[in-house]
Amino acid sequence: MDEIKDRQELLLEIEQLKLDNARLGQRMDKMRKWNNSLLQKNWQESEDQTLLEFSEQDSETPNPQELLQELRIHQEELRVQNEELLEIRYSLEESRSRYQALFRNSPLPCLVLNESSRILELNHQAANLLAQANPDLHPERMPMSLFLHRYSQENFRRFFDRVLRNSEAQREEWKLRDEQIVVAHGFALAPTEDGRIEGCQVVLENVTLQRQEELQKLQEREYRLLQAQQLARLGDWQWEEGQIFCSPHLFTLLKIHPSTSPTNFFQAYLDRVPENDQENVRGQWQQAIEKGKPFTLSHCYLLPDGDRLQLRVQGSPVQRTGTQRYLGFVQVIESEETKSAH
Repeated sequence: MDEIKDRQELLLEIEQLKLDNARLGQRMDKMRKWNNSLLQKNWQESEDQTLLEFSEQDSETPNPQELLQELRIHQEELRVQNEELLEIRYSLEESRSRYQALFRNSPLPCLVLNESSRILELNHQAANLLAQANPDLHPERMPMSLFLHRYSQENFRRFFDRVLRNSEAQREEWKLRDEQIVVAHGFALAPTEDGRIEGCQVVLENVTLQRQEELQKLQEREYRLLQAQQLARLGDWQWEEGQIFCSPHLFTLLKIHPSTSPTNFFQAYLDRVPENDQENVRGQWQQAIEKGKPFTLSHCYLLPDGDRLQLRVQGSPVQRTGTQRYLGFVQVIESEETKSAH
């Protein structure tokens, strides 16, 4: 938890430094433009005054003290503006130095992409990570897509477009070419004077071990579920838009070939129901699904070797926007072997 918190604080600090740099840069540009306009104004006024003096030789001579006072006022204005510009410049340089130090020394892989998604700059951690992903390439100046798994190419393109269009940080999960999994946090670079975004900074978080642990836990849960289903002689199913997706054990219970497609599963199941009961079973399924209500039914089921099973089938609708979906199970409640045992 402490490591995750440190990473989140680091990402927040990077984003704050980026915003500070952008604000200081914009402020410095405004001050520079204001200073230039003031100098131009002073030059124009001085030039106009000179022309006025030459054109009015017979007029009253200007008071030298007034001219000197006006000049001193302009000089003081320029001095104040110059000091403020220097102060902004020092602040900007200090902020950039802090940013560069954070970028270089960050424990997380960091890189900068241009508007064509080529790598302009990267720290040591990013260089090592990408070298593992594609050992044949030197990362700098290369398109980022060359280091990504083909399944993540489209995700990367959408992520990059979102970063350039939005001022807020964006997040996306990618798989690298060497199967490592990273979470990318993207920040748009500060806009230029004409408002263009020329690229973004990306901070990568390697979550490969975390995803492997999650997969292992999922596999363990699936194994325990399979064991429980075998003991209960039960298998689960999911119905969605005319297709039935089943647990592996349900294929084993019903002796239906595992290669049977979700589209054809219901018909393969119905073909094993005694002929005089098929229409009744089909009708109960269809009626329940049309009304969107839970259902329970029991019927006989014929195995390929001639054995007969008595099944209990249950299903319940699941709320889901846009599509109708059912979850349920099939359980063997009696078989010929069970009857003979009694």
